[in-house]
Amino acid sequence: MAKLRSEEGCPWDKEQTFSSLRTYMIEEAYEAVASSQNILEKSQINSAKDLNHFCSELGDVLLQIFLNSQIAHENNYFNIKDVFENINHKMISRHPHVFQKGNYNVENSNDVVTLWEKIKESEKEKNGDIKYPKKVSLLKKAIKKNSLPTLNFGTEISKSAWKLGFSWQTINEIFQDVILEVKELEDELVHNEFQLEKVIDEIGDVVYALCNLVNFIKETRNEASSIDFDLIARASFQKFINRFDEMENIMLENKTPLDEESAKKLTLDQWNDLWKKAKKRRYR
Repeated sequence: MAKLRSEEGCPWDKEQTFSSLRTYMIEEAYEAVASSQNILEKSQINSAKDLNHFCSELGDVLLQIFLNSQIAHENNYFNIKDVFENINHKMISRHPHVFQKGNYNVENSNDVVTLWEKIKESEKEKNGDIKYPKKVSLLKKAIKKNSLPTLNFGTEISKSAWKLGFSWQTINEIFQDVILEVKELEDELVHNEFQLEKVIDEIGDVVYALCNLVNFIKETRNEASSIDFDLIARASFQKFINRFDEMENIMLENKTPLDEESAKKLTLDQWNDLWKKAKKRRYR
């Protein structure tokens, strides 16, 4: 990486900054998650190609760590060795029930999370990092997670409010709130004079109402505790892509392959008929 960023290195690598790399960091992480999801869905029939692809995607994530660390090193902030040592130290200090002697009463994963947070707060106090104003938000734990994917961040905010009691208490109430927010969006789009600012605001309200729904399901159904709103949305996008691909296959089989020009000539009824056929052939 030092070679790539040197005078005789690569023009693209030399131009990168912490700011320019943020998008790539997120993109590579998403691609790694998508690759791992592909392996999970195939269960016991994973091919060497799938596994190698996941391995490659993890390497791409690691590349971002090396590249950011090299930029930090050039600015005398820290280097890759510091990154390795910091995470190594954190894993040891946050797992005293594994690496140290003593009774820490850790029997399950919930106990581990509780111990982790307790040690984390203790470290902050020791380092003098806690500099809150007089009023400390009750949502502070969720707010700290603002670097999460947007939908998951919204779910964390909803989770904090729900635990404080500021939330509908039944699935019916929460679902009716989703319908209400959709109705308010409809009013702004259909029944009122179009005002972009209000439309944007109502779209956001619909999204947050769905965050409330996802969080409620996570918190009240044991089998749903691990669901991920962002991955749910991405899976839906992929389902659309897969079905669209199947529609193209159907047209190809009928000797009428789609291109941009021919696609635009299809009526909505024709599209819907194609969609129904594709859905039967490939639900996901």
